[in-house]
Amino acid sequence: MQDQVLRRIFILAGLALLLWVLYLLKPIVIPFVGAFFIAYLFSPLVDVLVKIKLPRWLAISIVFIGIGVTLTMVLWFLVPLIWKQLMYARDSIPAGIHWINATFLPWVSHTFNVVPMEIDTEQITKAFMDYIQTNYSADSIQTMALRVAQSGLNFIQLGGVVILIPIISFYFLLDWERMLQSFRRLIPRPYEASTLAIVRECHSVLGAFVKGQFLVMLLLGIVYAVGLQLIGLEVGLIIGMIAGLASIIPYLGFGVGIIAAVIATLFQFGLDWTQLLLVGVVFMIGQMVEGYILQPFLLGDKIGLSPVAVVFAVLAGAQLGGFLGMLIALPVAAVIVVLLKHARDNYEKSRLYGLPTEVVLVEGETQHINIESGHVELDIQIKNSQDTETSNSNDLK
Repeated sequence: MQDQVLRRIFILAGLALLLWVLYLLKPIVIPFVGAFFIAYLFSPLVDVLVKIKLPRWLAISIVFIGIGVTLTMVLWFLVPLIWKQLMYARDSIPAGIHWINATFLPWVSHTFNVVPMEIDTEQITKAFMDYIQTNYSADSIQTMALRVAQSGLNFIQLGGVVILIPIISFYFLLDWERMLQSFRRLIPRPYEASTLAIVRECHSVLGAFVKGQFLVMLLLGIVYAVGLQLIGLEVGLIIGMIAGLASIIPYLGFGVGIIAAVIATLFQFGLDWTQLLLVGVVFMIGQMVEGYILQPFLLGDKIGLSPVAVVFAVLAGAQLGGFLGMLIALPVAAVIVVLLKHARDNYEKSRLYGLPTEVVLVEGETQHINIESGHVELDIQIKNSQDTETSNSNDLK
């Protein structure tokens, strides 16, 4: 018994040490985790090409070339539109400031009976420069320059990671089957069947959720972008794309999108209630499409997390791994949900949890049945009046 306890302690200590080392190597581990998920997503497509007698390296190359061509075509179409809308947004800033000074601030002053205000860009620029000159010395400027240089190095490092992830994904896909077999050989033989059942369930949940979630984000972004463009909003494409990406968190895409669209409408059309109503209609249609079509048919209840847990998972992923961590947070959460479900089932079947006591009445007898670890104990109390009287008479003698 003592040896078993010591073995469990050593196993837990080894796992804790491994997790600590992985945490220290987080900047190196995260690209490998991202590459593994990319390889996992595209391995079925590679397997399809391999089945038609293509060499595996050629099948992987075709898949990666197809992904590259698709992304290039999308960027070729979207970048000019996005750039045009960004230039429009930049040129609209003076008009927006004029609308705030001429319409919005007088309305606030008249409605809430406050002192009239006005945005003076020259005064804001002068105050900013005075603050810089007063609070930042030469040493501070040098420190700021060092930080800017460090940010540039971080940007270069990020570019290196973006290039490194596809290369690692290629090698993961090349050795995918051998890697899976190696993992399988590590499973203890008595636990192989149960472990493989859990892995298959994780695979089913993860595949369905990831495909469904990305399709929901893509289609919802298209709905928002097309709707806002149709009602004449100049920056509708950018707002629709941002709202679609933000919909990875429940209701965040709707909130971010409608706020940005209302502000853009006020800058472009002024206080036009018809345009504001049309913006509301677009987002209501988007919510109905998401709630009644996209979520039930593409996603359903594939992850089993409440909206609060989803928000926590995404924020935790962003804190631990930045943008890439935020992207893989929900797939990891989906796997953790499956593991926790099986852990709870094993706990409820364990001796530690136990089972409740049931009381059964059978022909004047009270049976206390305690079910624990497959044993049944019966505590029978006879409630027969004649037996009770006989026992009392014997005691008197």
